[in-house]
Amino acid sequence: MVQHEFVNWGIAFLPFSFIPLWLYAEIHYRFKFIPSRLFYRQPEIIADAPHRIEPGKPLPILLLVKDANRFPIELQCVTASVQCDAKPTNITLHASRFTLHESPEFINSPLWWRIFPIDIPTEWRGQLARVNIEIIYRCGGRQLRCVNDNHVGTSHAPQRIYFANDSLPTLPNFWHGELHCHTDATSDQVEFGAPVEAIVKLAKAQGLNFFAATDHSYDLDDLPDNYLKNDPALRKWHDLHERIIRCNEQNQDFVIIPGEEVSAGNSRRRNVHFLIFNSPKFFPGTGDSAERWFRTEPEMSINEIFDQLGDEALAFAAHPEVPTPFLEWLLLHRGKWQWPDYQHPRLNGLQIWNGSLEGMEEGLSRWRELLLAGKKLFIIAGDDAHGNFNRFRQVGIPHLRMREHHWHLFGRTRSAVLIDGQISLSSLMAALRNGRACITTGPMMDLQVVCESGRYARLGEAVTEPIRNFVVQAKSSPEFGKLQRVVVWLGDLRERREQVLFETNNFAEPFSFEHTQSLSLPTGQFYLCGRVHSAGSEFLPEQKLPCQGLTNPILVEVER
Repeated sequence: MVQHEFVNWGIAFLPFSFIPLWLYAEIHYRFKFIPSRLFYRQPEIIADAPHRIEPGKPLPILLLVKDANRFPIELQCVTASVQCDAKPTNITLHASRFTLHESPEFINSPLWWRIFPIDIPTEWRGQLARVNIEIIYRCGGRQLRCVNDNHVGTSHAPQRIYFANDSLPTLPNFWHGELHCHTDATSDQVEFGAPVEAIVKLAKAQGLNFFAATDHSYDLDDLPDNYLKNDPALRKWHDLHERIIRCNEQNQDFVIIPGEEVSAGNSRRRNVHFLIFNSPKFFPGTGDSAERWFRTEPEMSINEIFDQLGDEALAFAAHPEVPTPFLEWLLLHRGKWQWPDYQHPRLNGLQIWNGSLEGMEEGLSRWRELLLAGKKLFIIAGDDAHGNFNRFRQVGIPHLRMREHHWHLFGRTRSAVLIDGQISLSSLMAALRNGRACITTGPMMDLQVVCESGRYARLGEAVTEPIRNFVVQAKSSPEFGKLQRVVVWLGDLRERREQVLFETNNFAEPFSFEHTQSLSLPTGQFYLCGRVHSAGSEFLPEQKLPCQGLTNPILVEVER
């Protein structure tokens, strides 16, 4: 929905005691005597929808009304106009208008939401649509109208939605999902997310099968009705887990991983973020929350969390190589993961992709460096989505200006997990624990090793028998563009260097590739990884995010 970021300029000109006012500017959260152009006496009204719709799925329009307990409204009418334009001429091919809601409804709850499904005609498939949601409502005795949202200073531009003709590129037994997502349990003076029940419906419409609910530790310990006070009973955290259990019981072929994004202390005692999956224990972390003035020391270090982590849980470094803005480093004591932080044996891996360009290549380089040093660590991907499926809205200049972009959209940066059989929480956790996964922003790649016995070793496996060859498979679609490059590299742990085993940019079929190549290795320890690139297309919400996929390693030990 709306996320409010730290502003890296202008703050230095204010007295230090006023810095928190600028760090945490929020539409309905303001300080006395501090004027805000963004504040209004209405609830936040936001319409959202997935940026892509899987074949055979209806278009779910999510309407969300926040803070109506403070500013009640009467919702009167909701309509959607959908227009599909031909590319590159922009001639309108199809246009329709749908009435989604037309009976008055009084809303006075802190967070009200509803999903309105729209059936997609067959002739719309394979096209990019512009969708406008018009909301008519009464508030404060006045009749009002907004389109897509009612924020001050946003564009209210149409939502861009691709009605896919083809499913997400995949291979047999892979399940796709989002592994860094914030729900409505993240709700404070800074930001808020979408309800888990709504996320399930919108994720299914995208063609996804799972997501991890990774709300901030400093949000999960708040009182349910007051984000400025902590709750020793952790009712918010317990309630989220109960809702996740209910959702998993009610939905087949879809799994929510209960999780937490913990603010923990790195080896330099600076705050870094840490993804914990499936832990029955809550880990506190408020060092970078700005909830406690001038108290930014982390409660727990990374190693202290590992010492208390149960066997059923997984732990991944969250966006570890994303640069830390200077003011966050200075004022919130934030930092980055350091080399010693990666050394604990309970660390499962790194979330190297986070829904934007920031830290993408740096994360990949760090991971390969760790592999060459002998660390068996796996990669995952996510978007750090705060409820934003179609557009990311945030405060550009606190109290003054909003800005929008298409980074960090739910499901744009995915993890594809290999599961032999039905997906469940236990099978999903087992696959992630064992590195049976690849990551993608579009095309997908799988890598297998064929042993002399004829056995196929899959991603994440450790092989100790002689190797005969390796097999590469890659998939793309018109949505993500033609295949452009496939590369497989070999890491030599003894020499601590990598070499390219195979590389091609020639493809007999534009969207599908398979290759088998013999492989003979000397004595030593090695790993094989793969990467695929595709061309992208005008259907993608953020053109600058490259279309690519990465595999986890296959580990090989050769003895003579």
